[in-house]
Amino acid sequence: MAEATSKKLIKNTIFSSVGRFWGYFLGFLITPYIVHKIGIERFGVWAIANTAIHFFLFLDLGIGSSFVKYIAEYNTKKDYKMINQVINTGLIFSLVFCFCVFLISMLLKNFAMTLLKFSPELYGDVLIAFLGVLTVFIINYIFTVFKSTLYGLQRMDIVNIIYVIVSIPGTVGLVLFLSLGFGLNGLIYNSIIVAVVTVLSYAICAYRLLPQMVFGLRFVNRKMFKKLWNFGFKVQIAGFSEFINFSLDKLLLGYFMNVTMVAFYQLGSRIASTACSIPSALLPAVEPASSELDAAEDARALNNLYTRGTKYAVFLAFPLSLFVITNALPIMHFWMGKAGYEKSAMAIQILTIGYSFVLVNSIGRLMARGMGVPQFEMVSALIILGLNILLSVVLIILFGFNGALIGSSVSAVIGSLFFMNRFHKHIKRTITSFFGDVYLKPIIACVFAFPPPLVIGFLFHILGFSPSGRVGFLIYLGLKGSVFSGAYLLCIFVLKYFDEYDMNVLLSTVKMPLNRMGFIKNNNE
Repeated sequence: MAEATSKKLIKNTIFSSVGRFWGYFLGFLITPYIVHKIGIERFGVWAIANTAIHFFLFLDLGIGSSFVKYIAEYNTKKDYKMINQVINTGLIFSLVFCFCVFLISMLLKNFAMTLLKFSPELYGDVLIAFLGVLTVFIINYIFTVFKSTLYGLQRMDIVNIIYVIVSIPGTVGLVLFLSLGFGLNGLIYNSIIVAVVTVLSYAICAYRLLPQMVFGLRFVNRKMFKKLWNFGFKVQIAGFSEFINFSLDKLLLGYFMNVTMVAFYQLGSRIASTACSIPSALLPAVEPASSELDAAEDARALNNLYTRGTKYAVFLAFPLSLFVITNALPIMHFWMGKAGYEKSAMAIQILTIGYSFVLVNSIGRLMARGMGVPQFEMVSALIILGLNILLSVVLIILFGFNGALIGSSVSAVIGSLFFMNRFHKHIKRTITSFFGDVYLKPIIACVFAFPPPLVIGFLFHILGFSPSGRVGFLIYLGLKGSVFSGAYLLCIFVLKYFDEYDMNVLLSTVKMPLNRMGFIKNNNE
């Protein structure tokens, strides 16, 4: 892999990791406060509103999902005329699309609310939640082309710096609104303010980084629209499937059961998705990097990017998933500060399995987009979509809450395995050899690292110590996590999972932020 590309990937991965960890930290910190202030039922209403409105994201013909690829490709070629066509065509489309979304929402809002089971006194809250989330959605979507421009220029550092900076007063504002008794209205007011500040920041930074950016109807091009659509609709089907897999169960539970079950599902899926998303911090850097390498026709670098990228994702994903699955109930006790969230713990355990399968295929999926062959992801997505709808409906009717969890995970596993098979045929890489190079050693390490933490639980039992409260569960989880991590890393070292190049990447990843903060000096500068 070219050194310049490697440095971009490292830099973008570092900043993406910082942004993700910061987001998870704030979410972990503030969610119990939100539930405490607005109640579990209103929290379920908020979750359903976000899920329902974001279905509109997949009616845009895939135009929005194609911005990053083509901006990255044309920037590599320094073709600013084509970049302006992408930006202007995308901006006009976004305005028209959001106007249509607003009209459809107004026509269907009353019908949508009749499908959900909630207390009659919550009608006003449900209505304001849907309208508020719709407003936030429109603000974000209209300006999405500017965020995509930053991604296409491979400046994830700026995107994540904006996110972190804006989130600080945003969190303070959220606490202030809720403490003053605004309830769901407070969540909405705060979300609108944060959305406006964030998207304006994206637009300003994109313009400063790309001064060649010009706005005008002369750059709105039918051929460009067709090009964006031809690529984007395939990716869109895949994105829609992923969204369905993460979100459909909430709507089904709201229809077949009640919004309280939605809240329990939302809390559990939040932990599961967080555990599986931490290793995916490098993903935003993969698509523009693979577009750049594909434009340069560097097949060897592409293969290397796929192998090593998946290797690093698997190295983190397997132990995190195993630890979260085996400690789901204490995690919920620690997070929410009390018992009564057993259903959320079950959601963590089952959903983490399906999410993990999606994660370990994410490098390949994004590379397929960057290489201009998203059809494998599209077919895989259709499999997940069809299976999830069928299984979730049938299993919810038969088994209730747990049926929704099983339907999501099973469909994710089957669809992910299909994609892996098709993508490996395309790159002419056997799955067996790839499994041996990438998956086998982390699996062995997890098997040997699993027993030591059990000793901690056994000792707690013998000594009569039963964790209680957030501090008690923090100590319990901290001890088990430390023992498990130490055993896992020792096994990885003994098995020699990382080669010299991997170690150099790791050292570069550690040294880059230290160098930027001035703790060490870069001799190359």
